[in-house]
Amino acid sequence: MTPLKKSVKFGWSAVFAGSVAIWCLALAGIANAQGVTLGAAANFALLSDAGPMTLGNSAVILGVSTNVGATYSNIKIGGNNTKINGDVIATLFENGPGATISLANYAHVLGACVTDGGAITLGSGATCGSQDTTNTNPDITMIGNAVDQEENFDQAVSCEAPTQSIAAIAPAAGKTQTIALSAGLNVISTPSVAMGNSSVLILKGGSTDSVILETAGSFSMGFGAKIVLQGGLMAQNVFITTTTEPAGFNPPASPPSVFINNSSVIYGTVHGGDTCTLGSGVTINGAMICDYGLTTGPNLKMNFAPATGLSLPGCGV
Repeated sequence: MTPLKKSVKFGWSAVFAGSVAIWCLALAGIANAQGVTLGAAANFALLSDAGPMTLGNSAVILGVSTNVGATYSNIKIGGNNTKINGDVIATLFENGPGATISLANYAHVLGACVTDGGAITLGSGATCGSQDTTNTNPDITMIGNAVDQEENFDQAVSCEAPTQSIAAIAPAAGKTQTIALSAGLNVISTPSVAMGNSSVLILKGGSTDSVILETAGSFSMGFGAKIVLQGGLMAQNVFITTTTEPAGFNPPASPPSVFINNSSVIYGTVHGGDTCTLGSGVTINGAMICDYGLTTGPNLKMNFAPATGLSLPGCGV
């Protein structure tokens, strides 16, 4: 399957683009009737769309169906007892076959390691539950659906009018900032997020509330910074996104739109409109989706909680 996102980005023929536009309208009609969700993208704890993924040593990714995937590039997984509970999937789609997966010494993937025909390389003591390089595994279709639906969801986010527009989020080192949510769906727009070392951002809402925190600027967290939830708000109902996404196939030369420093903690799903970089010892209670690449330091801890509580009306509603 060729993801919709890539066909639009690559600027294929006008005839094909017209066909894609008609398809998009049809999808929009369905989405408007049923609501736009992350769909298959919610099957991934870590998803790198159109860029490489590099995980540092000793990563622990826990939860149900904790899949890890990269499209149009390769995956490198650090060793020293890294543990991934789900599948690891890499594909180049129409540019393939040839995406590769490499596991350093004593890295362990409990599920399948799946590529579109590229090599799977295991270091000393490294394991995959199974290996498939045939390009026929259902995981290849699943990741294609995931990146398509992630793009649909991004578009739906862009069509939502903010319920709050606030100043830049920039708590100083050691300080706390609280954002109180209203009942139901909250769409909060801010120019940028730049949290100081050991600062805390509290999102406060009830168990049936949901929030999209969006910025057209960059998103950064200092050493030991935290984004936490209060009042019953659940990580499955939180989506934090940098909405600016560069055009084209190759990763941008600019700094990452998401930079999370050492020992930071996040509750919710984080989406980076271009590359994402994580320091060492980061804890994510949610999921992470990055366009153009994802790099993490050692000792990443992830408790997978996908944003399944978010459903948007879609554009034109």
